[in-house]
Amino acid sequence: MPDQERPAGRPKENRITDALLETALEELAEKGYEAMTIGSLAARVHTSKQAVYRRWNDKAALAAAAIRHALAQANPAPPQRGSVARDLETALTNTVTALQDTPLGSAIRALIPLRDHPDLRDVLSEAEDARRLLLRQIFIATPFEAEMETRIDLLLGLIYFNHHIRARQVTPEMIGSAIHLVLGLTAPKAPAPRAAVARP
Repeated sequence: MPDQERPAGRPKENRITDALLETALEELAEKGYEAMTIGSLAARVHTSKQAVYRRWNDKAALAAAAIRHALAQANPAPPQRGSVARDLETALTNTVTALQDTPLGSAIRALIPLRDHPDLRDVLSEAEDARRLLLRQIFIATPFEAEMETRIDLLLGLIYFNHHIRARQVTPEMIGSAIHLVLGLTAPKAPAPRAAVARP
């Protein structure tokens, strides 16, 4: 989409573009889509509204570009193909870190109610598709390729449900347990506390 592509202009112009994208992501995360305005973004970046509209047609296009920009920075490395469990742990941990430790997660959560908007629907679909593709690359040509899409649903469902719906932190322990269950392995368990011996 031409209005969402980064211009190939001078370094100063590129710096303004990057600043607008990063600030838009922060505003989405902090205020939500409806409260974010082109005027407030321009003021925070010390530029004009006209400078914003030269780059993107409207607020929706800018919001989508901000999400794409953040996703590109958060994209994980391809799987190492040494261990399915280890590759899954790396991919899922990367996803959780991007969602929980950066403005990206709150920004995506702010856009979910607006998923019917064409620009926003497309970027949300792209975010989902990129994560699913990575997990397919991990599962393909392994003993776990059967029912691959269901396994992916279960793994991503753990993250998306807890983060987007419950606003609950996803822990490394939750990721580890989910991977063991999806792969049909035995998850490590902490020993049960020993019952106290009753004294006569």
